[in-house]
Amino acid sequence: MKEFKQNRFRRLLTQYKGLSDERLAMENEILKLYDSLTINNVITINDDKLEKIESLRTRLDIVNKEMKKTNKKILKLLNP
Repeated sequence: MKEFKQNRFRRLLTQYKGLSDERLAMENEILKLYDSLTINNVITINDDKLEKIESLRTRLDIVNKEMKKTNKKILKLLNP
């Protein structure tokens, strides 16, 4: 039973790390897109970039929800 919990904990931790890395990459991409909308301190509206930002924000919300679920599973495993 103890080995099962350790394996499950390692698997959940690996999943959480992967989601965290994915979230960081998306946040950095969003920041780059926001920066690219500014030229000489003037904001230029680019529909393609705005759509991409919205798409990334949607994916980011999904990743955040998955991270919360994984976090709850980890805490439940540690506090039976």
